Amino acid sequence: MEQYDEQQAAEGAWRFLRSNTTASLSFGENNFDISYIIIHDGRLVISAMVAMLQPCDIVMYVPGYEEGCMEMHVSLIQFLDTGKNGVLADRWQVYHGEPPDTQWAFVDIDAARYHDMFIDGETLSRKNQLAAKERSICKTLNEQTDLVRRACVAKTNVDVTNPFVVGVDPLGIDIRAPFGIIRIQADQPFTTPEDVLGFLEK
Repeated sequence: MEQYDEQQAAEGAWRFLRSNTTASLSFGENNFDISYIIIHDGRLVISAMVAMLQPCDIVMYVPGYEEGCMEMHVSLIQFLDTGKNGVLADRWQVYHGEPPDTQWAFVDIDAARYHDMFIDGETLSRKNQLAAKERSICKTLNEQTDLVRRACVAKTNVDVTNPFVVGVDPLGIDIRAPFGIIRIQADQPFTTPEDVLGFLEK
């Protein structure tokens, strides 16, 4: 029974992490609100201050430091937004717009606590099984703005005037709105592009 609880907690934590894009980062005596994305290999990427990149204990609270949040002990690994990693900074900006800082970092999750359960960080780094087809799925959906808008209303009760799909993974769809990212959760995990379109058409 204990193993089942731990597995359920890990699955719930992964879904929770996937369904959010904001957090509060605590290091030293500092606390800053940040925005993150999850890239294809399951790692998180943030726009980082120089001070965040100094050796220290870092705790990340998702979606912020509030009741019911997920607490993660993390390590930041700086990368440059040039060469092959330039696409990662570009992806962050597609989600969140102009970055507040000029430094970039991967976020490695060492361990997490979610609903009083401790979870190993490796279980919260999962590849997006739709990664190879994500761009084409987003393109198809962004050619059907009315469909996406109706789905936002039907499935999240939020009317987004000009929705723009920025990400798709087996657990849901990320849509950029003027006020932030809207997440449409999948009722069953997507395995094909047809699953995504069929879900929105329901």
